[in-house]
Amino acid sequence: MSPEAVAALVDEIPISPKLKIRADVYEKRLALCSSCDALREGVLCAHCGCFVRFRARARLFACPHPGGAKWPAEPMESEESDFTE
Repeated sequence: MSPEAVAALVDEIPISPKLKIRADVYEKRLALCSSCDALREGVLCAHCGCFVRFRARARLFACPHPGGAKWPAEPMESEESDFTE
């Protein structure tokens, strides 16, 4: 299976909108992964074994590079309370 086919399949994995990173941040993360020496077969991270396209689009995941994350996790957006003080 080609890297493109694997990428297309990974992109179809559903993810909650609350967990999904903004498109511009996703593209920056993918660019960093594509230039990393730990990228295997164009789709896998050698440090954690994940599909980089999935990991890069989830806000709670950071880059697992043991020498230091190339991109950080992002906190969940706080939900507004229905209560007033």
